[in-house]
Amino acid sequence: MANEAEVTPPARVLRWIALLALSLSACSRQYASSAMGVAGTPDPRVSVFRADRQTSWTRFRLGGGLNVVVVNPNLPRELSWSVRTGSISSSPVVYRDQIVVAANDHRLYTLDAATGAVRRIYKAENELMTQPLYEHGTIFVATGNSDCSAYFPPAYVVMGLGTNRIEAIDAATGRETWSQGIAGTGMPTPLLIDGAIVHADGAGAVVALDARNGTYRWHTTLPSFFAMTAMADGGDGDAYVAGGFPNTVYALNAKTGTVVWRRAFSRFDGALPATPLASTAHALVGMYLEPLARGAAGWTVQFGSLARQHVFSLAKDTGRVLWDRTLARVRGRAPAFNEAAIPLVYRERIFIGSAVAPMVSALDLHTGRVLWQLRVKGPVKGGLVARDGVVYFGDLSGHLWAVDAATGRTIGEMATAFHFNVGSPIIVNDSLIDGSQEGVIAVPLRRIRSR
Repeated sequence: MANEAEVTPPARVLRWIALLALSLSACSRQYASSAMGVAGTPDPRVSVFRADRQTSWTRFRLGGGLNVVVVNPNLPRELSWSVRTGSISSSPVVYRDQIVVAANDHRLYTLDAATGAVRRIYKAENELMTQPLYEHGTIFVATGNSDCSAYFPPAYVVMGLGTNRIEAIDAATGRETWSQGIAGTGMPTPLLIDGAIVHADGAGAVVALDARNGTYRWHTTLPSFFAMTAMADGGDGDAYVAGGFPNTVYALNAKTGTVVWRRAFSRFDGALPATPLASTAHALVGMYLEPLARGAAGWTVQFGSLARQHVFSLAKDTGRVLWDRTLARVRGRAPAFNEAAIPLVYRERIFIGSAVAPMVSALDLHTGRVLWQLRVKGPVKGGLVARDGVVYFGDLSGHLWAVDAATGRTIGEMATAFHFNVGSPIIVNDSLIDGSQEGVIAVPLRRIRSR
C-alpha cells in the first residue's frame, strides 16, 4: 500500500476536492433540506414533530420550550400560499397533511398544508381563540370571548359571555362528537394528559374532562381568572397555569386537581392571566407588566396605562422565584387586548417579544441576564420559533423576521400584507406558517432570510 509520500498529486487533489465537497454539504444542511426531500435540521436542541407519524398534539405549541418545528416528508419542502380567514388568536397545528387553525369568526379551519385550500370548516357558537389539540382523529377546542361579566380589578374579574364550551370534533368529518359547558371563557388553551382534557377558564374553574366523552373527572375552583394563557404540562405529573386578580401562578396535580403550590405576584401587575408558560426540566418561564402610572383602577395595568415588562423564572417543585428581570427599554402603553408576549426557550436562552414596545429580547435561561435586544417594526405579541441558530417571528406591523439567535443580528426582514398579532408561527418543513389578523400565510424560510 502506498504511504502518504507516494500518493500522486492528482490523487491528492481529488481527495482534497472530495473533503471540500463533504464540508460544503454539511454547511449547506444548516439551512436546507436533505436530499430525500424531508426537511430536517441538524440542530440537536430542536425536538421535531413528525406529522406523518405522530397522531397526538396534546399541548400548547407542543409544550416545553414552546418551539414548534414540524416535518412531513409527504408535503413539499417549501410551502407558499395565503388564505383569508377570521382573525387568528391561536397557534396553527398540523394534522397529517393538514393545517388546523381556530379563528375569532367562530370557525375552525382545516387547510390543505401543501396549497392552503380550505378542506373543512367547523362553525362554533362563540369565538375560537384556543389553540386546537388533537389525538387519534379527534380535534379539541374551547369556545369563548373576551367580554367580562364582572370587572373589578384588582379584586376580581370574570371573563366570558355567551356560549362557553369545550368541544370534540371528528377530524375526518368536521362534526362534533361531544361538548361540555364551562363557567367562563374557553380562550385559554387546554392540556390533553392521561386521556383527560384539563382546562382553566375565565371564571377560575379548572376542570378535567374525559377525552372520550366529555364527562367530568375532577373540578377545582381557583380565585383567579384565566384568559389567553395555556395549561402547561410539566412532565412531572403537574399542570401549571398563570391567572389574574389575584395574579398567581398555580401548580396542580394533573390527576386530582389538587393545588400543589401557588406563587403570588403584585395585585397591580398585568398580562399574567394571558401569559402561556414555557417549561424546562426544573423551571417555568413567564412574563408580566408592571404599572408605571396610575389608572382608573388604581395602579392596575389596563388599556392605555404606562407599563414596563418583566420576565421571570420559577422553580417547578416549589414555585420559588429563581429570578425576575425588568427588561430595559421595554416599556410603553398597554394595548386594549393581548397584553402578554409568549416566551421561547431555545439553546439555553429565552427569546420574547413585547406588547408594549417593538422589541425582542434574549435572556440567559439560568440567570435572566439580558444578552441582546432588537428593535423591530411593531409589537411582537405572539410566540417565536427557532431552528439552526435562527429565530423567526412576525410583528404587528406585518413584517416577518429572521434573526441570529446568538447575536440578535437581523438576517432577513420581509414585509407582508398580514398583521401578526398572537397567531404564533410554526415551522413546517422549510417554511413558516403564521396566523394573523387577516388569515394564515405560508412562506419559505429562505425567502425571509434573503429579504
